Amino acid sequence: MEEVNSVLDISKDDKLFGDVITLADSSADGTFLLHHFLSFFLSSNVDRPVCFVSLSQSFSHHKSVCQKLGVNLVQKIESSQLKFFDCMKTFGNRFLEIQSDNSDFASSCGDSLQGLYEEVKAYYADLQTKYATPPVVIIDSLNVLLNIGHQVKAISAFIQYLCQFILTPESGARGTLVVFISTGENNADEEAHLLWKRLLHMSNLDVFVSGLESGYCRDVHGKIEVKRRNCLRKKKSKSMQFKVNDKTATFFASGMSKAVLG
Repeated sequence: MEEVNSVLDISKDDKLFGDVITLADSSADGTFLLHHFLSFFLSSNVDRPVCFVSLSQSFSHHKSVCQKLGVNLVQKIESSQLKFFDCMKTFGNRFLEIQSDNSDFASSCGDSLQGLYEEVKAYYADLQTKYATPPVVIIDSLNVLLNIGHQVKAISAFIQYLCQFILTPESGARGTLVVFISTGENNADEEAHLLWKRLLHMSNLDVFVSGLESGYCRDVHGKIEVKRRNCLRKKKSKSMQFKVNDKTATFFASGMSKAVLG
């Protein structure tokens, strides 16, 4: 999706080393951004290894969507460029049985999230040994951790530990972290909204998708807001409306959709 990259102010061969990217939506579906970043990092231009941590959707779902975007996830797994970690399917309640051997982590996140953290670290380390390019970790979706009973403070600490591990490695090669969360209709989910606010303090690229204030429209699916932090060469903020099609997304200035203009 070249149009998505244009809105995000990302060039087709931008590696995004050292970036923490927060994706969020409210009253509109922003999951197209997840598939965009997954296919973007696995593309031949960028060619970075990816650890995709799926908490909410099956592999077949992501495979089907990415196939439309020109990326074969099965081939990427076979070539070891992609590690697909289906957390709920693989572990289920096993997370709750893991005993902590790190008191600092356990006091911040709890034993079960330490188990998830250690598994992600293992996937990341395996990719790092096979590729010279630092890996990318993509997590979908943090709402699941809230829904199964984890507290905002614990999930926030879990992400903070991941940031420290990925962005400050001994080798100096900085990876990339992408996280997704839905804040609910009009930010009605208070815990998700609070977690999202905490994530923003860790990220340097924030992308928020929301529905139109006027309600549903067949030709305009919502609004996308992009904010950058600590960036001198690119626009700090941008807001546009969009429509997602089967394989692409179309963006336009507010009120400038062809359907609206007639």
